Amino acid sequence: MLSSHRRNEILRLIDAHGSVLSMGLAEKFGVSHETIRKDLEKLAEAGRIQRVHGGATGLDSRGRELPLPARQSTNRYAKAAIAKQAASLIQANDTVFLDASSTVLAMTEFLPALPITVLTNAHHVVVALGKQPHYNLICTGGTYEEISRSYVGPIAEDSLRRYMIRWLFVGVDGLDVKVGASEVNPGQAVLKERLIQRAEHVCVVTDSSKLGRKSPFIYAAVNELDYLITDSHAEPDLIKRFEDEGIRVILTDLR
Repeated sequence: MLSSHRRNEILRLIDAHGSVLSMGLAEKFGVSHETIRKDLEKLAEAGRIQRVHGGATGLDSRGRELPLPARQSTNRYAKAAIAKQAASLIQANDTVFLDASSTVLAMTEFLPALPITVLTNAHHVVVALGKQPHYNLICTGGTYEEISRSYVGPIAEDSLRRYMIRWLFVGVDGLDVKVGASEVNPGQAVLKERLIQRAEHVCVVTDSSKLGRKSPFIYAAVNELDYLITDSHAEPDLIKRFEDEGIRVILTDLR
């Protein structure tokens, strides 16, 4: 296959799926990783794609869900700092819910070695914590979605109805002062909306790029949120507006 044809096919895949991984492209086209790297660099130089760690995304991925590996590769330093701060809130014997967002997944590296109950709809959280002896780990089950590597649907929504949650840790695709917390995935949005009713503390964990954004599916009004943990690159005026709405904002220093 000519390089021009291969690059056009890469663009078609990004348009269809929102992102691509270099490893998968090399296998698909039967070429080396170096060849794919050069393809992606050429497309990025031409302003056709955005390079991320391990692959590439479209120039505007808002409005559609990116696969988990692509989400994990963006703003990794900020996500780790935010995740560490969020995990520090957890105390012994707490019941916590960890959603399927990439920032919440990063929390699994920082959870305290304490007896806690971890509820989740995220397959990757189960994999990360499955061998840890400190945690009572409970997964919702439900309809599996490969793009988010998580479970959604009626089974997932109903499975946790008997639990009271002390800490509900959720990511967002958008957090706007007037609109509230929103998602691109309707199944994830419905599950979070239902769990908020049974959570003592609702904590949004997100890097500052999501603040002020709006996505198609709203799952919480601002007055339903208790904490926002984000990075120090957030605009001060926007942070003040969240605080004026009664949200406790915790900033992680990225200097």
